[in-house]
Amino acid sequence: MKKIVLLVSMMAMPFLMFSQELKFGYVNAAQILETMPEISDVEKQMADYNAQNTKYLQDMETEIQSEQKKYEQMGETVSDIVRGDQEEKVRSLYQRYQNTLRTIQATSQDKQAALLKPIQEKLLKAIETVSKKNNFFMVFNMDDGNILYKSDKAIDLTALVKKELGI
Repeated sequence: MKKIVLLVSMMAMPFLMFSQELKFGYVNAAQILETMPEISDVEKQMADYNAQNTKYLQDMETEIQSEQKKYEQMGETVSDIVRGDQEEKVRSLYQRYQNTLRTIQATSQDKQAALLKPIQEKLLKAIETVSKKNNFFMVFNMDDGNILYKSDKAIDLTALVKKELGI
């Protein structure tokens, strides 16, 4: 009887050890990021940047409105050539405004991404450190399910699944 218990215990030992290694966890990375002190500096920089751009766009809008008003006030007293020139000027200003707006939006996103990158890297490093210290196999982001940390022991099954599918 002792031999059977010992045999069963020895057979179960690897499974118990293996199950203890597989610790999965999750974090709410967005919530952590929002509470990091560096975020307030990024928010201030972005607010200043956006305020400058808003002022610039408002000045452009004022110029467009002024030129549009001139065009509307021309009436029949001016030649078609002068009216056409003024109409083209308004159209050109509006097109420049649209291009500037698109550029500002893209630049703003790039600037924000550049400012956030070192903070995000710091967060990921902290997640990795905590994961390693606590022997987690994988840690997922609660918001989107992305893997934020993966143990070196994790196995990528992509090739095996492709083989099974005949790909």
